Amino acid sequence: MAFEIVGSPLTVLLLVVILSFVASLLSDKMKAPYPPILIAIGLALSVVKFGGGIGDIPISGDLILGLLVPPLVFESAMRTRFQTFRTVHKTIIGLSIFGVIISAIITALILNLTLSIPLKAALLFGLIISPTDPVTVVSVLKRVRAPETLTTILESEAYLNNATPVILYSFAATLTFSPVKDLGQFAYVLLGGLGVGLMVAGIGELLHRQITSPLPETSFTIFTMFGSYIIAQSLGMSGLMAVPIAGLWLGNRTMHTAMSDETRKTMTSFWEVVVFLATSFAFLLIGLKTNLSLLGLYAPFVIVAFAAILAARVVSVYPIIAFSRLLGEKMPASWNKVLAFAGLRGAVSVALVLSLPESNYRAIITAMVFGVVLLSLVVQAGILNQYLQRSSDKEHMQETTPIMSDPS
Repeated sequence: MAFEIVGSPLTVLLLVVILSFVASLLSDKMKAPYPPILIAIGLALSVVKFGGGIGDIPISGDLILGLLVPPLVFESAMRTRFQTFRTVHKTIIGLSIFGVIISAIITALILNLTLSIPLKAALLFGLIISPTDPVTVVSVLKRVRAPETLTTILESEAYLNNATPVILYSFAATLTFSPVKDLGQFAYVLLGGLGVGLMVAGIGELLHRQITSPLPETSFTIFTMFGSYIIAQSLGMSGLMAVPIAGLWLGNRTMHTAMSDETRKTMTSFWEVVVFLATSFAFLLIGLKTNLSLLGLYAPFVIVAFAAILAARVVSVYPIIAFSRLLGEKMPASWNKVLAFAGLRGAVSVALVLSLPESNYRAIITAMVFGVVLLSLVVQAGILNQYLQRSSDKEHMQETTPIMSDPS
């Protein structure tokens, strides 16, 4: 028997709020990460056809990338201390750009060799699944009170690496590579997004100095976030690069030079609520939009793909960390395992696969992406949570080794 509620926008919002509260309560009681619980609720609702209309909403990749992802990366960037970011910026940049590219290529080669998936389709999957999810990783790390620098590396990687696969996605979709042209376009899109983020945040700071009321100032930060995204996208640049850069500026400069204590408290609370709702909606959608019959049909592909992305993550992370050490960034060697295993996948991958055009391999890629996301956020996140809980009181999880960057 199927149950259904008339899916008006108000009903959908109310259901998201209720289910978010239930998931948060279960997360506290079970000492488990919040996002996997939301996904499980979404899956359960999809099985009994009780989704409050959420599952029937026509969701496009652009909607997720333009509406749900920006608040997540913006708020994460606002919370990042730039002083800590600077000490490990080489590692973060390496993982955000080169880590994504290396991981996508290795994943594609593994799938091509083991499952005989054509290289074009395998590379598309590699790029779609390469961005890591900031919400689940940070949720796990906060529970065990992980060192700030370790959290900064993983969180910053996650909100900065979203831009790389989105930029490269169009190139891989056609496999029409022109090295000089594509490299120039990549630089324009990426660096242009960075410039737009700085410009919007700088203008925002000047305007914040003219406002003294907490509520208007807090409301104006919505413009800083969506304004940076929209302007960058309209200029053919990366909105997902502009948003975290604007968030970094706002959180590390504007909040301390152009805002009162009352405004900072109001704004912080506001964005925590926004991110809570955006996160809840995103992960409920992952559960509700997952086609279990499709996953069952392509289960062997999902398992091989999951193993491939784990292997690719390890192969990409260790050389980048080693190279960063050569450039002067030092960190405990015991963090390598956490960095290699903490590459959890989430909303951005789902957004990209929803934008995939019709093809002979669309069903396989869709099944592998949803399957890997589920395994990553439920199985991988659970293992990481248990490992960090056992390790949190031990010396190797403490920030005992000075972390520094070469002054040059």
